[in-house]
Amino acid sequence: MPTVRQATIDLLRHHGLNTWFGNPGSSELTLLDDFPEDFRYLLGLQEMVPVGMADGFSQVTGRPALVNVHTAPGLGNAMGALYNAYLNKTPLVVLAGNQRRVMQNQKALLTNEDAVLVPRPFVKWSAEPAIASEVPAVLARAIHLASSPPTGPVFVSLPMDDMTYELDDDQLAEVEVIRNRQVIHAGGFRTDLAKEIAGRLSAATSPAFVVHGDLEHAGARDQVVALAERVRAAVWTAPLPGLSGFPESHPLYRGLLPPGAGWVSESLKGHDLVVALGGPVFRYYPEIAGPYLPEGTSLIHITSDSDEAARAPVGDAYVGDLRAALEGLLDEVLESSRTVPEGRPEVPRPEGVDAPMNPAELWAAVGHAAPANALLVSEAGSNEVPITKYVRPGAALSHMSAVGGGLGFGLPAAVGAQLGAPDRPVIALMGDGSMHYAITSLWTAARYQIPVTIVVSSNEEYGVLKQFRDIEGAAGVPGLDLPGLHVVATAESYGIDAHEATSTDQVMELLRAGVGDRERPSLINVRTKRVERPRRA
Repeated sequence: MPTVRQATIDLLRHHGLNTWFGNPGSSELTLLDDFPEDFRYLLGLQEMVPVGMADGFSQVTGRPALVNVHTAPGLGNAMGALYNAYLNKTPLVVLAGNQRRVMQNQKALLTNEDAVLVPRPFVKWSAEPAIASEVPAVLARAIHLASSPPTGPVFVSLPMDDMTYELDDDQLAEVEVIRNRQVIHAGGFRTDLAKEIAGRLSAATSPAFVVHGDLEHAGARDQVVALAERVRAAVWTAPLPGLSGFPESHPLYRGLLPPGAGWVSESLKGHDLVVALGGPVFRYYPEIAGPYLPEGTSLIHITSDSDEAARAPVGDAYVGDLRAALEGLLDEVLESSRTVPEGRPEVPRPEGVDAPMNPAELWAAVGHAAPANALLVSEAGSNEVPITKYVRPGAALSHMSAVGGGLGFGLPAAVGAQLGAPDRPVIALMGDGSMHYAITSLWTAARYQIPVTIVVSSNEEYGVLKQFRDIEGAAGVPGLDLPGLHVVATAESYGIDAHEATSTDQVMELLRAGVGDRERPSLINVRTKRVERPRRA
């Protein structure tokens, strides 16, 4: 008779989950036994790497992704990356083995007694089947939940001996029904609400949009561009957005809002109405004194997440399908006669600047050399603000970062994104500190010849922590300097084509060569100047 493992593989194949990102352990061997030829398994050398890879892959493809990690200790290794995936709202199906049921009472090695509790609160749902025959039904439920708005990761623990359990004819018939059924989400947005919001937009003197990566997940990017152009609104990306939500090369785009309340309200001065689209209002850190909004400014919040609506400190919230809401607004809003907001100045081309260079000079060079269809994944700490000023991608799904801010996202997410978008050049924009959190991603990129290009700003410090230190007024903080990191040598040891760029001209030359090589990954290391302490008055 067919086994639970065979039924599981059949179910996952039916749902298109035949690309697995993983780091297997002994308790996963019964699931991986006789791994099917039409599946592929991408190995990461530590569990946070496959989770990060799956995160980038899922966001780019728009489909759920499967992660296979080891039981308790392996799942523990994965938790930092799972935190990012949860806040990114990435639909991951995370599977881990568990000790055999007949050995769990003895607390044998690798027994996870509270398997469903370990990944909380960073999953939407977690489960371990009560009996072996329930495995396919539990997995089907997990897949549907991961894909339901607001999307997010789920976790299923699979005891080793469940995989070899043989299903009888009645059980097989039930599994077939479960495998083939669909869960369809019919989004919508009430017309009267669209008319109400459209009226407020028309009455506003100077509206502004604050967009979030959820717009891109919802397939609503074109709609928000059309709406912004129609009402002639300035557009910012929300703090810590995941995806930028708007073409950063567009003349209405103003950049990334800084993540402090006082900073946000200062940036939005002069606008009497702010429309926040997708994502929370707003993600703040550190604590920066000031009002949430400028005086006399009101806010409309449109989100698909009822919790985001409930916890917002300001504004009127509307919960519904993002794409349907924007399409409803486009049906109601007339072309505005307002003056088009002034655009950002163009970025000058940096030439002949030698290392160590300012971050602005590095990222301006990257911006001029990167192809128009490049997909950027950034995790560069103190460099994040210069990146959004000087690198301005315009294509959809073109700038990805971690909503959660947990380091270790950038490298594996870039590798996964390149795997999910093989026809686009993916460029990871990294700091020398952040890249080492998941450095073994380089091995995976080299092992599977995934042609991601990596640009590293090397300032030998945790620059963003020094910025926070100065904001908090902290003194004598240890562990903020990173001497002795040999980025090029480390990358070469993993099989990466690595280079040291000593000028902006070399940065542009090497970047063009890197993205042009579709056979292997490459890395460009650039020495940049350290974060300066603020001057005393």
